[in-house]
Amino acid sequence: MAFQIMMNWHHELSSILSDTDGSVAKMRERLSARARSPRATEAREGPADRDLKVSSSVSPAVHWSDLTAVQNQLHQQSQAIETLTQSVRSLEREGNAQQTLIQTLQDELRRLQVRLEEREREVERTGADRRLEQWKRDVNQELSSLREHINRVTITETQEGSFSSKLRREELEHIRRETDSLKNKLMRLEEDGFQLQSENRETRRQHEHSSKMLERLSDCQRTHRFEVTRTLSQHKHTQQQVCELRVSVSELKDEVRGLILRDVHNTPAQLPHKQAVESSPSRRMSSGSEDEFSLTASLAEISSDESWLEEADTQTKSRGVHISSGLSGSDLSGAGSDLDDGAEGVDGGSNSPPDLSLSDL
Repeated sequence: MAFQIMMNWHHELSSILSDTDGSVAKMRERLSARARSPRATEAREGPADRDLKVSSSVSPAVHWSDLTAVQNQLHQQSQAIETLTQSVRSLEREGNAQQTLIQTLQDELRRLQVRLEEREREVERTGADRRLEQWKRDVNQELSSLREHINRVTITETQEGSFSSKLRREELEHIRRETDSLKNKLMRLEEDGFQLQSENRETRRQHEHSSKMLERLSDCQRTHRFEVTRTLSQHKHTQQQVCELRVSVSELKDEVRGLILRDVHNTPAQLPHKQAVESSPSRRMSSGSEDEFSLTASLAEISSDESWLEEADTQTKSRGVHISSGLSGSDLSGAGSDLDDGAEGVDGGSNSPPDLSLSDL
């Protein structure tokens, strides 16, 4: 618009100049024609024509009045041209000033946009999306309002052509205040960005610490699980061993019961032999295999001696009754419980049967 106005003024100025040039050229032609015509008449007619000289002396006065009118018109036109040139120059200066102001504002806007884009990228890296979006909306609103204001200023300047200096100063002050507010907002954004970065570093450090703690806990859990599985396997192995020991103890119980019953049914009641058997308590401390061997041997010797059995028939009966009454279920169960208690302390190599003698019976 300013360029169009300047073009219109330039066109008007050129038209005025062309009109003045045309009028000056016409006046020059008239003056030159009238200047040539008296000289030609004087050369042709000579001094005879005095009346014509009087008439010619009257016509230059008229021409000088025309010249003064033309000069006044030229002076007025030159003054108008001067005023127009001054106004054009002032308008050009104002337009240049406004253009420089607009250019500086646009540069400032571009710088602000670049800084905002950089700030947006930085804040996107930190992860504060909501706050950044809010700040972005606020800044975009401010920028849009500033753009609208600049557009309004440029449109009104191009339409009206000129503003008063006071209004321009007020607009400039308003724009400066807005730019200062934008700078303050950018500084606050930078401070918030630094704070967010520090918070992000702190959260990253806490996350690393928690991850290390989690790794240690997982290692401890794996070791504990391994120990639990090993303990369970050992417990199962121990249970299997205990079951095997119980089976062996039950077998030993059955064997001992069978031996006791066989000894009870096959042993004659002979008092001297009983005293001889009771007088040897050292056999109770010997191994089970030796006791069985001595017991079976003594019983075999006693059973083979028929004459001794015939002499002590009555004693055998009484002894058998005493032994049968002594062998009750409680004694057998007590022996079995003793064997069960002893089975818990049995090692891997002690598989010998318990020591038995006739005194226990």
